Amino acid sequence: MSVPSPTATLSAEELRLIDAELQKYADAHPAVKRLMTIPGVGIRTAETFVAWVDDVTRFRRTRQLGAYFGLVPCQDASADKNRLGHITRDGPPVMRKLITEAAWTAIKKCPAFKAFFERVMGGKPERRKIAIVATAHRLIRVMGAMMRSGAAYDPNYKG
Repeated sequence: MSVPSPTATLSAEELRLIDAELQKYADAHPAVKRLMTIPGVGIRTAETFVAWVDDVTRFRRTRQLGAYFGLVPCQDASADKNRLGHITRDGPPVMRKLITEAAWTAIKKCPAFKAFFERVMGGKPERRKIAIVATAHRLIRVMGAMMRSGAAYDPNYKG
């Protein structure tokens, strides 16, 4: 099968073949199935995360995953002033998009993520965007911890 141009529309048969290849990849990696136990994380989000992270042990802490995917604030420090700005946007934009969409779904389906989102939002509607980015960052860290430990998602875990 040849690679289609980015502007070409794919036929149903081509989409079926691509989906079958992606399913083979997902079946070969137990981490993909494990990550899908998180509410809101589907097969494509889990596959993309596993593909980008590859070996989670190359990160000393799960906090570094947030920086790797650009979900941490820029820091402007001078003398005794320390200002945090917008997110760095380092790393793959496709992963930030997928993880943000997964975070919205996790907020709807999981009480633990909903409570975290509402705590960050603090009842102020203008903090909604800040809260979703923080929730996406938390979701990335949870996914990294799950890959490291090999455990399924537990919403009651207090680690």
